[in-house]
Amino acid sequence: MKKKTAILAVAFMGVTSISFAQVQNVEKGRHNFGVGLNAGVTVGDYEDLYSTNIGIDLFYLYSVSEKFFVGGATGFANYFGEEVNFTGLGAVELDDAQFIPLAGSVRFSPFKNFLAGADIGYAFGVNEDNDGGFYASPRLTYMINGSIPIFAGYRTISFNDDSLGSIQVGVGFRF
Repeated sequence: MKKKTAILAVAFMGVTSISFAQVQNVEKGRHNFGVGLNAGVTVGDYEDLYSTNIGIDLFYLYSVSEKFFVGGATGFANYFGEEVNFTGLGAVELDDAQFIPLAGSVRFSPFKNFLAGADIGYAFGVNEDNDGGFYASPRLTYMINGSIPIFAGYRTISFNDDSLGSIQVGVGFRF
């Protein structure tokens, strides 16, 4: 419970700092809203239970400087359940696992049109018996024409001693 409270506090501070940044600077081009679609292959502790995933991302990035951005992200992720054979039970089709992440975001641009960064926060479980967990999504992004990000990265949602990981690719549109 303490872990969940700490993660929610960090996410709240990130959202609060975004709101403060909006009030402090309304210069055109410093605020970037976007939406993206992603897909991934499940790896790690749950790769035998969930095969692939798809999702939608909503994000906001504020340009602190020419090369450094902070913001927040949310969205929806669906991990597709597999048919699993359990001893004594036979084949069981697992329900999909669904999450809504709430995260703080940071990006650094070492070169023109290239970003490296991560989203860190908490992924809230949507479906029954899914409490969610700590969320982290490091990624590398390439910008096409300044408004179309394509990215590759890793996403993990940690529960106690296990984690649901996936290798991700995605494309978005920045407003």
